[in-house]
Amino acid sequence: MRILFSQAIEGFLLAKTVAGASPYTIRNYTAALKRLQDHLAPADPAIADIDAPQLAAFFRWLQTAQFAQHGAVPRPAQRLSAKTVKNIHTTLSSLWQWTLEEGFVEHNIVRGIKLPRPPEPVIEPFSTDQIAALLRAAGRSREWSNKSGTSTRQHNAGRDRLIILLLLDTGVRVAELCNMQIADIDQQARSIRVTGKSRMNSGNGKMRVVYYSRRTGKVLWRYINADRPASRHDNLILTKDGDPMDRRVLAKTINRIGARAGVPDTHPHRFRHTFAIMFLRNGGDIFSLQRLLGHTTLDMVRRYLRLAQTDIANAHRRASPVANLPSVF
Repeated sequence: MRILFSQAIEGFLLAKTVAGASPYTIRNYTAALKRLQDHLAPADPAIADIDAPQLAAFFRWLQTAQFAQHGAVPRPAQRLSAKTVKNIHTTLSSLWQWTLEEGFVEHNIVRGIKLPRPPEPVIEPFSTDQIAALLRAAGRSREWSNKSGTSTRQHNAGRDRLIILLLLDTGVRVAELCNMQIADIDQQARSIRVTGKSRMNSGNGKMRVVYYSRRTGKVLWRYINADRPASRHDNLILTKDGDPMDRRVLAKTINRIGARAGVPDTHPHRFRHTFAIMFLRNGGDIFSLQRLLGHTTLDMVRRYLRLAQTDIANAHRRASPVANLPSVF
């Protein structure tokens, strides 16, 4: 049976939705597949007629063309990052694998197209001073321009401090925090059941348990019992109107706190990096860290370990007892 490329996209996205992919994942799939669809336009060939040279040419175009940047502020066109191109390659490979399993193509031709390995992103955890500044900024406004040293308490101070502490203390992803329910929290055990990202919105995702400290527990108790707005929703983190906070709003909230604190590059995933590296610095093991983060492999955890070990080596070079002895030999 022959189906058009547009029909293959429709069937693939339906299959992924039924399998429990989150709306966020479906949006990413759709955007990636539209790149190839636009490249082939106005043609809509049968997917079995698309060959490897066509796809190779498509990926060369992705790596060299300038693309418009969408957003509230106009920005100049620029090339896609190596990671974005790799994600498009992964999505197309997944599409071709589905059509292979459904009998619409004979081979997954995407797997034969190799891309340059994207550079590993730089991971820079927050320092303890930066964390302290963020927590202060979560509770207070900027200083008044007409009265130095004066600020006001933020309306959502309790919630915003809790967001920072939970991200830092548990290492959860931003979407996992947004989907966290009060019923998932065991305040006696100081633990939270978390639904993994793969099927976060399907109701049958992979669960894990994360833990938080007494300090975070105190802020959590106050938020639930005093600061959390009335709501018909069970989500832990709410907007001031009592609606669940989505990942984009939460990211903007974190970014604004970072701006008030004077801490650059403040985004939710940096707290996850910080949690992982500080966990290892403080004596945690990689297997426990893997379970707490919800990673299926140790690859990313080993990256954190290398960074933590580099940090320890640098600390030893600075603080070596022998290196700091007076010059006696």
